Amino acid sequence: MDLEKIVDNYHKKFPKYSKLIINNNVIEGIWVMGNNYTTKTSLYGAYPYGYLERIYSMFPKTNKTLHLFSGSIDDDDCDLVDFKTGINAESMAEILPHDFYDLILADPPYSIEDCDHYGCCMVKRNVVFKECFKIMKKSGILIWLDQVLPNYKKIEWDIIGRIGMVKSTNHRFRVVTIFMKK
Repeated sequence: MDLEKIVDNYHKKFPKYSKLIINNNVIEGIWVMGNNYTTKTSLYGAYPYGYLERIYSMFPKTNKTLHLFSGSIDDDDCDLVDFKTGINAESMAEILPHDFYDLILADPPYSIEDCDHYGCCMVKRNVVFKECFKIMKKSGILIWLDQVLPNYKKIEWDIIGRIGMVKSTNHRFRVVTIFMKK
């Protein structure tokens, strides 16, 4: 994986934003998303404005892209897994093809309070990670947006990126952790 090229693509697309660096073969940085409330959905917990554009500048979307916990995504070019689609992320490998996806983007509920807003249950992050491993191609990218670093097996995944993200004042701080399947 050419991390320099990934970072260069980001900087070309967003030359005025905070710079990402590569430290010990890991992309690192901080994103201040700003208080732009023009997201295309009123759904609680939707991606911040500009988040997907930043992600796709580094990891372009393919026809083998999957959005996990995708309640607000309206994209016919990607597969979606969410309680609203009727597919359970904790058992998705039973119905989705194995060794298939190039890119998986996940933004699970962070707390029980969030689940109350969504009308769902907390997910077992470690179980979802195991399911992602089954359906992800070798060298595929899993981008996990969360307030915690989920349990994962270092023999299965490398962390190739950690980007702190805050929207604006009085918003949670989250981490975009970028994993690559070994």
